[in-house]
Amino acid sequence: MKAFKKWIGVLACAVFLTGCSFISSGDDLLQIPRPSEDFMLLQKQLERIMGDNMTYVSPQGGEYRNTVTFEDLDGDGENEAIAFLRQGTGGKVYVYAFKLEDGQYRPIGSIEGPGSALSSMAFLRLNSGKEKLIVLTWTLSGDLKQGLTVCSVKDDTLTDVLDATYTSYIMSDLDQDHSEELFTVSYDDTGRKTAQVYDYADGKMIQLSQTDATQDVQTVANMTAGKLDENGHPAVFVDSKFENDNGMQTDIYVLDGNKLRNVALSSNASTYRSAALYYCEDMDSDGIIEVPQLQALPGYENGESTEILWMVDWYRYHMNGTTQLVLTTYDSLAEGWEFRFPQEWRGVVTATTGSEAGVSQTTFLLPGHFNDPILTIYVFTGDDREEAAEAGGLIDLGSTGDTCFAAKRGTDSPYQLSEEEIIDAFGMVQNEWS
Repeated sequence: MKAFKKWIGVLACAVFLTGCSFISSGDDLLQIPRPSEDFMLLQKQLERIMGDNMTYVSPQGGEYRNTVTFEDLDGDGENEAIAFLRQGTGGKVYVYAFKLEDGQYRPIGSIEGPGSALSSMAFLRLNSGKEKLIVLTWTLSGDLKQGLTVCSVKDDTLTDVLDATYTSYIMSDLDQDHSEELFTVSYDDTGRKTAQVYDYADGKMIQLSQTDATQDVQTVANMTAGKLDENGHPAVFVDSKFENDNGMQTDIYVLDGNKLRNVALSSNASTYRSAALYYCEDMDSDGIIEVPQLQALPGYENGESTEILWMVDWYRYHMNGTTQLVLTTYDSLAEGWEFRFPQEWRGVVTATTGSEAGVSQTTFLLPGHFNDPILTIYVFTGDDREEAAEAGGLIDLGSTGDTCFAAKRGTDSPYQLSEEEIIDAFGMVQNEWS
């Protein structure tokens, strides 16, 4: 639940006055903008190409939002230069690449973009990161799809190795060969939703495999790459929202041999949850991604959906589609915290909530035992929040800039926790879905 770069010769004033970035080095992203020696070598070439009718353009999003980026693409230890230029006002966008030789940058090719705007640039890493491909995404006029272009620098030439459309993509080493593959979700001409994986081999980007995605979900909300299981199988987890309700479903893709397979479709356990609040994530920091499932707390099974309090079961999936419950949490996303249920609490302990000026509370108890709380968690937000959190022997659970968290143990019970157990089970979270 839980990236900024350099300047450009004659446009230095504009950079410092507007905060725009023009120049970057791929391995020096967070430096304060400063004159670039590499750019000074490149500037004459750019001015010659631009003439009077081309202007600089930058990617609209992503990590690399710069007009010019320097990156070692072919693994020779020298940075190539990548520049984005637009023909006139609202004209076509071009990608230019330059190679440093004998202290001078010389052009090694250009590619015309297919879209009206350059959305993002990223690098797909090959051979343990020694070589890189340029991955560009584009806004396509009048189309819900987006354009995707992959370029390589091979034999000192910029080459377009893939043109495709997509709705979402991620890069990950799915076949464990120390080179990343390109995974995309897209719609074919009939409107069918598919997932595909592309691999770079022999100077070409080939579609290695394709498979069906869940058809009745429309919007990809999140993609996560990580391990599927304790055997280290790489996987891509795609969380998608339904159009006709507030639910979410997860597709889980693995390369089985060289065949892309959706583990979720072969599983007997559904990945659907009725609230689109939870993405897949590594809940226990072991590198394995868990998939959330919502279960109503005891006593809330038949309530109105807006009134139900949920516990969240986090499942690990395996290659054969079987699942394993890893842990259970109670989450108060609006207040920014979660509590990991002890195993013996699951299906037994329920909760109630309440609030008054400056403080809210969540009480865990057995159903019907309203006078015998097991644990109460307090969230203080008033002006005197620090004093309130420290009063009355409460257990300090930490704070953020404007919120203090504390807990109070209840009456003796087989389900009561020690102070150390309470502190270990509590965590502050950041809501990324709002």
